[in-house]
Amino acid sequence: MKQRAVVATTVAVWLAGIGCTAAPPPKPTLVEITGFYKELKSCRDRYAEIDARIDAAGVRDTAFHRVPGFPYLRTDRLTASFRDDTEDFGVLNGWIRRMREFDQEAREFEYQNLGLSQQEAAILRFEFLNCGRGLAGLELENPDNVALVKQLAVPPDDYSDKARTWGFYALTKPLLRADIADHERLVRAEFAKPAAALLDNTPAVRWQVAEVEDLTLIPKSMYDSYPDEFGLPGFVDSTWRALAEANAPQVLTTADATRRQLGAPMWTAQGLDVDTTKPEVNYQIGFTRLGPLNLVQVNYFFWFRTPNAASGTAPVDGLVWRVTLDDHLKPLAYESLRASGRDHFWFPVQQRLARKPASAAAPADEQPAFFPQDGLAPPQALLMLDAVHGGVRRVGAAGTEVSVGSPATPRQYTLKRYEDLYTLPLPSGGTRSPFQLDGLIAGTESDAPGWRLASGITRPGSLRHLSHLPMDYIGRRHFDEPFLMQSAFMPLDLPPPGSPSTKQAADAGRDDAVPLAVASGRSAGR
Repeated sequence: MKQRAVVATTVAVWLAGIGCTAAPPPKPTLVEITGFYKELKSCRDRYAEIDARIDAAGVRDTAFHRVPGFPYLRTDRLTASFRDDTEDFGVLNGWIRRMREFDQEAREFEYQNLGLSQQEAAILRFEFLNCGRGLAGLELENPDNVALVKQLAVPPDDYSDKARTWGFYALTKPLLRADIADHERLVRAEFAKPAAALLDNTPAVRWQVAEVEDLTLIPKSMYDSYPDEFGLPGFVDSTWRALAEANAPQVLTTADATRRQLGAPMWTAQGLDVDTTKPEVNYQIGFTRLGPLNLVQVNYFFWFRTPNAASGTAPVDGLVWRVTLDDHLKPLAYESLRASGRDHFWFPVQQRLARKPASAAAPADEQPAFFPQDGLAPPQALLMLDAVHGGVRRVGAAGTEVSVGSPATPRQYTLKRYEDLYTLPLPSGGTRSPFQLDGLIAGTESDAPGWRLASGITRPGSLRHLSHLPMDYIGRRHFDEPFLMQSAFMPLDLPPPGSPSTKQAADAGRDDAVPLAVASGRSAGR
């Protein structure tokens, strides 16, 4: 303990004293705008003016990363992962179009949080739609600018280089490894506890999603879609919502009002809180790359009110549950993660998803994948949460009876889009996202030893946005990395959408596909 205290103090002192200024990114080659395109001459100045206003108000959207020097482009880690696959002209155009759409989407939330009227927002929307289209068409004809976009279109990670640059990472790595090993042993012991013990022998609540969507909208295969230039499956909005509902888990929690209670985030005069009279779960559609496949994922963000929060911190906690779907849009694997980035657990659902052998698993400088529960998880999940800390401590089958003393009280939660969080109403009027520019939620802290700062994770106990979730104390990995699943499992031997064998694979899937297991709930989302 003395050694850890010394390390923690040393790290804190050095981190406070280090001041590194990053070199500015290279600038694009600008073109002279004349003649027919003269209306574009003021576009860059207008982007700079509005973006400065957005930044000064602290309402910049944190979901996407601005590409430096190209104010009409924003990116994420999935999009960045395709930057070396854009040799074809049509694919390159699709890649650029995707980043332009991200910019337009992000600006919609920024305009609203800036307090613009509908008319003002509409004027800016039209102006920057034309500016973005025109500048992209002119500036990205230059191969040097395209190469620069590929270089800069990678979101910065959420690890601080300061601690590692000065050697503290190497110094504390043995402590990190020991702490991780101790915690994993504790987690395995908690997974072995009876359900009643997990709930601390308190009355239970069984949550399930409220019915809204028509599940017959779900196709039988991901091949029954319109993939984009990169093979990302494309469905209509109602299909995405139906997929989110069909795979939404049931959740078993304590009914004790002095413990964590499910609810919806809200702004109050005192700051962020959780309204337990409105149990909501936010979902977001994503993708993962596994070999040649781009598989659909559904992320679920659970909000909990913590009545016993420490003084000066927001009474808010969060949990992320993710479902990766296979080629037949059935659950292939689950993941759980605390919304601070801790406790990343894998739960494979299908036998054909083979774990990587130890020799091919994570490198020595990365945390290996952790599987806290033996065997396969069921295709419709019931999450049992520990009453004390709120983490997932067992994955059972939805609809099954669980021995917790008296029968669990049935209740429902409502599915909402994750993007709805970006414009939460303020008590004084207007809207604001709970996420800061760095992706963190202000005022949310949990117990995390100070020496963990040496891992490079800033404020390791704070809740974070899904695109700002560093989750390894050893190594550098984020929850939204497109190849994360490939670090734990072997690729499936399946053709990607759009390949010559896609039609045969889809037809074969229709013949022997397992009927869709209908979850007890519906979605109202993306």
